[in-house]
Amino acid sequence: MVIAAVLLLPAILHADPDQTTQAVFKNLIDATVSDNYEGFVADCDAQVKAAVTKPILEGVSEQIKPHADSGYGAEYLGELNQKGYKVYLWKLKFKDGSDDVLATMSLKEGKVAGFYLH
Repeated sequence: MVIAAVLLLPAILHADPDQTTQAVFKNLIDATVSDNYEGFVADCDAQVKAAVTKPILEGVSEQIKPHADSGYGAEYLGELNQKGYKVYLWKLKFKDGSDDVLATMSLKEGKVAGFYLH
């Protein structure tokens, strides 16, 4: 019985997030790559909208776009509960062979409260 639970644990830990969460993440990544400010802030809370200005998004886009243009995959890694937020983790792997990127997206009350590319 214990062995069966241990064997199922990896599948439970890596279950995909709901479709809404996946759609919000895809929108953020697409908007980042294409430097689409309005698209980026569409699902963000007021604090993120105030913190992420057009020049900031442009700078991030300039860094990630050359790698993303060659193609990339996003692998969902899991989620964390932190101080009332759901924090979702993805690994971005680029086809050009550049370094992988850890993407974290924090949600609270249906809004993006944080988005970081590490």
